[in-house]
Amino acid sequence: MKKRARLIFLVIIVIAVLLVVKKKIELATAPAFGKQPVLVSVFYSRRQDVAVFRDYLAVVKAINEARVSTRVAAEVKDVFVDEGDEVKKEELLAKLDDRDILAKIESAKAALASAKENFDYWQKEYRRDEALFKAGAISEEEFDRAKVAFAKSKASLSAAEKRLDELNTQLDYLQIKSPYDGVVARRFVDPGDMAMPGRPLFLIEDRSRLKLCFDVPQEDAGIISKGKKVFFSVNGKDFEAEITKVFPSLDNARMLKVEVYIDPISGLKTGEYVKLKVLMKQRHNVVVVPESAIVRQGVKRPYVFVVEKGRLKVFPVVTGIGSNSFIEVKNMPEGIAVVKNQYLSWTRLSDGEAVKIRNKR
Repeated sequence: MKKRARLIFLVIIVIAVLLVVKKKIELATAPAFGKQPVLVSVFYSRRQDVAVFRDYLAVVKAINEARVSTRVAAEVKDVFVDEGDEVKKEELLAKLDDRDILAKIESAKAALASAKENFDYWQKEYRRDEALFKAGAISEEEFDRAKVAFAKSKASLSAAEKRLDELNTQLDYLQIKSPYDGVVARRFVDPGDMAMPGRPLFLIEDRSRLKLCFDVPQEDAGIISKGKKVFFSVNGKDFEAEITKVFPSLDNARMLKVEVYIDPISGLKTGEYVKLKVLMKQRHNVVVVPESAIVRQGVKRPYVFVVEKGRLKVFPVVTGIGSNSFIEVKNMPEGIAVVKNQYLSWTRLSDGEAVKIRNKR
């Protein structure tokens, strides 16, 4: 019994000694007490193309559109087209009530015939009296009467011809025709309506080409110019075009109107809105870093933190253009480990601080 107790006691002592030795080894191999290196994520500066874009919202319009109206007030008698119909130049769209004009034309034709008959009579009389006057058979006074009568008949004939021409022109005004080949985009009239000058009857669109129209705010007006590249998508397909027209002045809202002419695209309709990007600036094969890595707050010159031999170093930068979260750095070679700052993380970093790179390449 005593031997068993001694054995148990001996085992306990051995275990205790082993635990003490293990603890001493752990303490001996533990790092010295002090501040540990800060873990940071870095971006290795690299070369790539950089482009600056501006986003705008454009509306699709036909290259030409005409609001067709009448020059005379009259009732709409017939309408021959509907919205969506394709029409040719000079094709008849509608006809206005022409009964009054036709009656006036008949009266004018009769007046013209009478004036012509009167002119023919006095022309003969004038020629006869002219011969008699030259022969001394009639007096100058008698010849002057024939001359005046002939001149009056000629003036009456001219007035009658002019009146008939005017009425025929008015009759033509009652024939509403398409100004060019196109599509009837809107129809504003039905038979029985009263057509009035200045009130549109149809909207005709020439869709042989389209234009993307958008407004540019005043602050961008100085960098928008004809020929700049434009990128947009229609039904998932990407397209590229160029600015075709920049209006010379801003409107009352201080916006500059810009147009991009394009060929018709399947599925693209007038009146639709299209998101587009205008390429403002572009640089090729330049060194870039993340925009978020640049520290600008409270400093005269922006800088980044770079990692050299396990420590942070402040690196002042000269920046260029930026896009898609990257910015050009003109005074940095490629391959430099630049700390990727998160929001306000630069306030917790300092020059010379020991760091450990989390994402070594």
